[in-house]
Amino acid sequence: MERDLIAAIDLVEAAYDLEVDASDWLPNLLRAGAPLLDMGLGCYGAIATGTTEAGEPLLSQVIGSPGAEDLPMKIMEAGAEAGPEMVARTSADVSGKVYLLSDVKERWPAAHEIITRHIGAKDMLSMTAMDPDGAGVHISIPSAKIMTLDRRTREFWQMLEVHLAAGHRLRRGLGTQGSVEGAPLTEIPLQAEALIDPNRFLVAHAVGEAQHSDAAIAIRRAAQHVDRARGPLRKNEPEEALRLWQGLVRGKWTLVDWFDTDGRRFLLARPNAPRIMDPRGLNKREAQVATYAATGDSSKLIGYRLGLSQSYVSRLLNDAMRKLGVKTQAQLVAKLHTLSPSPSAARSSAES
Repeated sequence: MERDLIAAIDLVEAAYDLEVDASDWLPNLLRAGAPLLDMGLGCYGAIATGTTEAGEPLLSQVIGSPGAEDLPMKIMEAGAEAGPEMVARTSADVSGKVYLLSDVKERWPAAHEIITRHIGAKDMLSMTAMDPDGAGVHISIPSAKIMTLDRRTREFWQMLEVHLAAGHRLRRGLGTQGSVEGAPLTEIPLQAEALIDPNRFLVAHAVGEAQHSDAAIAIRRAAQHVDRARGPLRKNEPEEALRLWQGLVRGKWTLVDWFDTDGRRFLLARPNAPRIMDPRGLNKREAQVATYAATGDSSKLIGYRLGLSQSYVSRLLNDAMRKLGVKTQAQLVAKLHTLSPSPSAARSSAES
């Protein structure tokens, strides 16, 4: 996998590319990440806009990579043969947002056989880059051989999943707005809260919470890390480059490129926090951390996802569990499930 790691930052940049039309965002992801996302049998991508009342994904776009355009149909045919009950039970056994088809082979051999027979592969790596409201992007990568994910490799794919989810959420928050190149600098564009000069790493303009000195320092530091990740480090040490480019800044802002009328490049810090249910008694950060912990994220991954230190995440999680009166992750999952609004309500309540 070492050779293909170089494409990691290419994939992250594609996730945050606001210049492509909405319909081309997913195809562009698959093109940019091809060295990573194609293990010889192509890959499959789908965009979900949420879930039904029964918890089934609502898909707005499904595509196969070039040369594997029929892969989505093969996967749907496999699902039809397996039947909804087997699909539901097998999916329920999946742990985390990055997983292998072979992970469920021992418990669900029939499902494994059906899927591998239809797609002509022995295994499949999947990333479910979904927000808690069920919106996001799913990518599956068939493999001609059985795969294993050691800790380092799993963390690598988990970091990519973070950016795919954040990139999709960013596009979702901007609606159908596409190209922003050449807009006049009369105010901070795209509802962003800070505009950063990437040459001097200064916050040139700021509004709202980004005006606070500690927020400005965090945004400036994050911009420096993004610049390092996009430089020579992307080829020389791609894993380190990916670690530097965290999902959010202080659990709120995503950094994206923007160009003024003179073609000068700036970075925008745009609010892009995930839509999180709000259990009574938890503050915003505690709700974020508790929700992701309930989906199986480690404190380390939550910190990367939200741009928070691991120690701060651990403290927030402890506080949240104490307030909710739970002591284990299983109890946390059960508690949050009872407090969760319906899928339609969750989709209608965006976090500011």
